[in-house]
Amino acid sequence: MRILALSPHLSWPLYGGNMVRIYNLMRELARRGHELVFVAGYDGPPLGEEHPIKRLCREVHTYRPPASARRTNPARSALASVFSPLPYTAAKFSGREVPQIIREILNAQRFDLIFANFAFMANLLPVDLARRTPVVLDEHESEGLLWRQYLREGGSGKRAFALLNLAKMGRFQKSVSSRIAALMSASEREAAFARTFLPSRVQLWVVPNGVDTEFFTPATPASEPALVLCAGFSVYRNCEAAVWFVREIFPEVRKAVPETQFSIVGSNPPPEVRQLGETPGVHVTGTVEDIRPYYCRAAVSVAPYRYGEGTKLKVLEAMACGVPVVSTTIGCQGIEAQDGEHLLVADAPLDFAKRIVDLLRDPKRRAEIGARARALIEQKYAWKKIVDDLEPRLLELARGTA
Repeated sequence: MRILALSPHLSWPLYGGNMVRIYNLMRELARRGHELVFVAGYDGPPLGEEHPIKRLCREVHTYRPPASARRTNPARSALASVFSPLPYTAAKFSGREVPQIIREILNAQRFDLIFANFAFMANLLPVDLARRTPVVLDEHESEGLLWRQYLREGGSGKRAFALLNLAKMGRFQKSVSSRIAALMSASEREAAFARTFLPSRVQLWVVPNGVDTEFFTPATPASEPALVLCAGFSVYRNCEAAVWFVREIFPEVRKAVPETQFSIVGSNPPPEVRQLGETPGVHVTGTVEDIRPYYCRAAVSVAPYRYGEGTKLKVLEAMACGVPVVSTTIGCQGIEAQDGEHLLVADAPLDFAKRIVDLLRDPKRRAEIGARARALIEQKYAWKKIVDDLEPRLLELARGTA
């Protein structure tokens, strides 16, 4: 197949879950001989021929992201989106350049499929071109479900903003649905929600997140009481998770095991996350070249998420490394893992802290949970397995509209 892939990010380096998913799906498709042309937002230096993305793709076309997408202040981006008819992310990433680039490429070349990452990228497709070539939308996570979470559980400001975005979602979903032939959801829960607004002609596929099981491998179990949270901190809910853990959960862990250390690992930590490093026992690394050493040194990986949809790639990566995970229900949703067998689940701060302390005091149980977690990853969440299941669907869709 010849596939035109669209993304708001270059997807390298692999500093966030979205980038990891885009890169690995493209890599597996390229390994199977499919030809990729990639259009991505990027404002860095020219890409060399040995750049990992250029090695995957026959062509790479980049565009300068709109100013709204480059803002580092979420409050300013949110305020700017209030007056747009589009929901927050679509307003943030909308621009005139992308549709023009797509039109030029599709007028010059023929493709079997268009692969759009995120609904707002699919919405930038000119309607006449979307009807000419089947479009597969990888939703990554359900924005509609995410706004419902903020409406239920956020503060007054977040609830008001969520209500505004939910009011915009119906028209936006209809616009996106008119352009696509298939939608990929990362979990059964999100797929069930998508079916409530998708027209029956649009195919709906559950394509979970995965792990590079050759890159993330088990190491010698950690002997020190060390905890880790790996995430990309340009995303609000990851920042909120880190702050909530340090303020509400970590003090209880330190009461029981005073020597416990906690590493917050990931790119773009804002001031409120960096300030957590002033707490005794807490270390904020910022961007690191390789997160595997931090998993190797950790006795427990934590996923203290209170918001979010999709499946958390960092949870899957920790499981692939054989590190036992303690997670909230939201942190491990979409993963076919059993509480007490593959990981531990707790939502209240005291319960969360107790489950961490129990693991820190029981090396044998840590090893058992880590081994079962790794086995589950190999069985269900290796990227090769995921694309083995996805590829026939893509081929059928491309052939059906050839």
